[in-house]
Amino acid sequence: MVELRYPLGSLVYDYLRGILGLGISLVIMQSIGLDTPIFWVILGLAVLFLVWLANTALRHVSRIRFDEEGLHCTPWPKKAIAWNGLEEMALRYYSTRRKRKDGWMTLTLKSGKDKIDIESTLPHFADIVARAAYAAKQANLQLDQVTVDNMDAIGVKVDAA
Repeated sequence: MVELRYPLGSLVYDYLRGILGLGISLVIMQSIGLDTPIFWVILGLAVLFLVWLANTALRHVSRIRFDEEGLHCTPWPKKAIAWNGLEEMALRYYSTRRKRKDGWMTLTLKSGKDKIDIESTLPHFADIVARAAYAAKQANLQLDQVTVDNMDAIGVKVDAA
């Protein structure tokens, strides 16, 4: 069993964005009155930045356990997906530039009511994708073309999986 964590280096910019956005929102809210409509818009933005920070902190404390039985995510919410119970798999690429040079991938696995999303900043991401592809093949799951293309882009072959 391998226990993985998102490295702090991959979360630093998310923390900075959240703190900066929340700080600017709070400064603006302090300088305007409650009776203006813009106050409520800025309050909404502050709440969004707070949710962003909470999500980043949750990823920071998350532990992903990966073994031949399945994938387990803790501490909250605790989720587990057994490879032999895999029902859905999707691998998506999100670009930060027009030419698709920079970006990240997200692997989504579903089994029953449990769903685990893993970002490509997690160490051994390609190994997890390869194991999930093997489980999908064993379960005769039909993978969409986007998922197959993204797997090919990171060197995971569906036939070899």
